[in-house]
Amino acid sequence: MLAAARERGVPAERVSSSDVEVLAIAVARNTYEKGDIAAAEEMLRVIAVEGRSSAAGMAAFDLGLVLESRGDARGAQHAYRMAMDFPNSDAAAMAALNLGIILFHEGDTEQARALLTIAMESGHPEASPKGAFNLGGLLSREGHTEEAMRALQRAVDSGHPDESPGALTQLGALWFATGRVADAEAAFERVIATRHPEFAAMAHACLIDLRRRRR
Repeated sequence: MLAAARERGVPAERVSSSDVEVLAIAVARNTYEKGDIAAAEEMLRVIAVEGRSSAAGMAAFDLGLVLESRGDARGAQHAYRMAMDFPNSDAAAMAALNLGIILFHEGDTEQARALLTIAMESGHPEASPKGAFNLGGLLSREGHTEEAMRALQRAVDSGHPDESPGALTQLGALWFATGRVADAEAAFERVIATRHPEFAAMAHACLIDLRRRRR
């Protein structure tokens, strides 16, 4: 394994020889980045099935990413569920998020809602705000406006550089739709001030529309 790591450009001398599974995941990631998807998938599958709990959970999550990237949604779902079998790991929170998004796009909103809630409540620095943002979008589409606002506010309060302005843009739109025009205007102005490459322009368009309709 150490030899394989060196061959693929992984700095094996920096990884403890006692933690072979962590090294193997690093090798698999490096292999994937170099374009050998089949080999990376095989390595991750072995670790996910045979590895220790922490490494197995991370390998299962990475396997889900690999499978999802090549269009195997069913395989990815199975891998993410494997990662969630290790509930105290970072991989479990991210797996719940990704699985929830997949199921939402497939129309299984009940399961998606449960999984995105798990991600939101995880406290993970990425999965939690992303879970709140996506849960807010799901609830809004389902017509659960008050619940959507609460979820989106969680994403806003996270201060995440992407999810916070994105959630504030959605929240502004919901406030405008429910008659809270002043709150909506303030929200859009806050997003514009962030100069976010995607949401600042969106918020600017929403603000123009709001002011046009208010005349």
